Amino acid sequence: MTEKLDKNEEQRVICFIDLANFEDGAAIRGGCMVTDAMTRPLEFWVSGVIRPSNIQKILYGDTLHEYICNDLVGVPLLSSLESTPELILVRDAEFLNLRQRVDIPVLWVRATVDGQYVLQALPGFENEAESGRNMLPRRLRGRNIMEPFMRIRTAVEEAHQLNVGSEKKE
Repeated sequence: MTEKLDKNEEQRVICFIDLANFEDGAAIRGGCMVTDAMTRPLEFWVSGVIRPSNIQKILYGDTLHEYICNDLVGVPLLSSLESTPELILVRDAEFLNLRQRVDIPVLWVRATVDGQYVLQALPGFENEAESGRNMLPRRLRGRNIMEPFMRIRTAVEEAHQLNVGSEKKE
């Protein structure tokens, strides 16, 4: 069964960004998938392996995760894009700070206690959460909003197994 989209939805370009942890949390990779309104991939990018050292963990403290999300994953992946998304959806709240560096709404897809999903914006950009909900194609309403994140996670896991982006040692 094919879902019919209205003309506005048909042109939508949406970006999904997520992280995956490997090696008992010692290695981290990010993935970015840009899709059309039917969530068919237009682009996919994966970060190199990030392995914070003990000294970095000590020096960054509780800001390390935000630094990884924004400076080491989010900004580099977004700057690699050939497409210009209308909306960026993230599964980790730390990515919300990307909004201060890009002119595209960044919304956190957050689960509620009753199993629903809501979109949350960075404080100061709350109006973007409502407009973001209205921009979502019907295909992404409800639980389907998490499906593209699962594809990213699986693709990043595959990239990690294949050592994509790792330097080859001879």
